[in-house]
Amino acid sequence: MSVTAAEIPDKSILQTIGDRRSIRYFDPDKKVEDWKLQTMLQAGRLASCQGNINATEAIVVQKETTDLWDEIEECVSGFNVQIINQCSHLIFWVTNLNAWYGRANDGLSTLALSGALTKYHGWNYEFTMTQTVPRLMSFPTERTEQLLRFETGMAVNQAMLAGVGLDVGSILIAFGRKPGGVEKAFGLPPHFRFTWGHAVGYPLEDEKAGGQRVRLKFEKLFHKDSYGNPYMPDAGVNDVLQSKGMIQEQAPIEGRFEEIQALADKFGREPGVVSWPEREVKRLIADDDWDFGPRIKARAEEVIATEELPDYPEEMRETFKKLMEEHGLDTKKYLS
Repeated sequence: MSVTAAEIPDKSILQTIGDRRSIRYFDPDKKVEDWKLQTMLQAGRLASCQGNINATEAIVVQKETTDLWDEIEECVSGFNVQIINQCSHLIFWVTNLNAWYGRANDGLSTLALSGALTKYHGWNYEFTMTQTVPRLMSFPTERTEQLLRFETGMAVNQAMLAGVGLDVGSILIAFGRKPGGVEKAFGLPPHFRFTWGHAVGYPLEDEKAGGQRVRLKFEKLFHKDSYGNPYMPDAGVNDVLQSKGMIQEQAPIEGRFEEIQALADKFGREPGVVSWPEREVKRLIADDDWDFGPRIKARAEEVIATEELPDYPEEMRETFKKLMEEHGLDTKKYLS
């Protein structure tokens, strides 16, 4: 053990949430200490899980020590190859579906012994064994998978936040280029599902990564008492959360694009960022659903005024239109 409790920063949870970013530039020469990896995994282990069945597991991989790197690299999309090759470690989060069917009885028993399952809420042993456990174990695999992958997501989130609290950067990667490739590389049993790839390392970019990402407006996402009735945010609450570091300066902060240029130069990569067509940028910035601050609006104006923007591919336009219509979406809003 190379660390003491006094050396671990005491960052508030609100500040930690505010500091979280998807880090895309890692320092390839700096490795995350084992105790920090263990702390992140402990945070995931302690995440909420129904029935205390502990269905989330993880495989921690380091490029320099695994024999599977070539197989792993084949599974990741091209724009993520640089990320996985520069990060310190990869964590492959997997979901054990058999935990639901094989561990429900033991999990509920541990909750009873812990004082969590009480008669107050209507629990009793006979009902549990004749009704609850058989019902849980009769769930179809598809339903079980949906529930348990959600739990894995909660575990991953806690692990990421624990990392942020220790100045460790993270980004989630789907590894979707070769479906089933991760399961095959690790020889996972058929009842395991690969859920997320998680790159971990020390940021080479500024830890703010260009500023807090834009999100949809609060009232566009949350409803009060009934669906469609906007839950309006309190400006005073927002001010307090800003003062506590949870709500932060929105991207792109000053110097971000110069930083990207410098990183591209350092590693001999293509410089610049991707641009969308002018009409798409204008449509997006005018969309009242998004919580656009002054910096990103100014960036949009700069892009339109100074860059040679691409045309919108007509074949993709038709594809989007077809998919939106299939799902009952209003194409006029998105495809003016």
